[in-house]
Amino acid sequence: MRKSSLWILLPALLALPLAANAAHRKPGLWEGTTDLHFTKGGPQIPPEALARMKQQGIDPSKLFGGPHTYKHCLTPEEAAKDEHPQFGGNCNTTAASWSGDTFHGELACHQGQHQSHGTFNATLGSGGESYTGTMHMEGSDPQLGGDYVMEGSFSGKWIGAQCGKEG
Repeated sequence: MRKSSLWILLPALLALPLAANAAHRKPGLWEGTTDLHFTKGGPQIPPEALARMKQQGIDPSKLFGGPHTYKHCLTPEEAAKDEHPQFGGNCNTTAASWSGDTFHGELACHQGQHQSHGTFNATLGSGGESYTGTMHMEGSDPQLGGDYVMEGSFSGKWIGAQCGKEG
């Protein structure tokens, strides 16, 4: 069974808010919000991928075309690392740099017929207790309507030192 392109892109896109995950952020519970939408093309999600998403508690209708809010625990060990985001899978950061409280990166994803590239920018605020950013991805994949363009924004805020339950 061929893996949906959405499963290639989603981990990378949902990890974008963690781009500010270097020693610039405080450890503890963070609340993040992503808002992704296609300006060209769009997902052609196969039924088996839709079923997997629903089993994992993901509402596909809310991933694109509306904000998605979640919580993430940033451990002291993660916060101590001054590194650029690592997306894993079939996506790689091809360029990444910090300049003060601003981060810029470029991303490339490749698997089978899916090829994409994009940029993302993030800015930290409130002494490392918040971040905002934007992303732009372009690519080609039959499951995403052929050629596609996706735009998005992300933001986050520090909730507190204790992680408690992640969402």
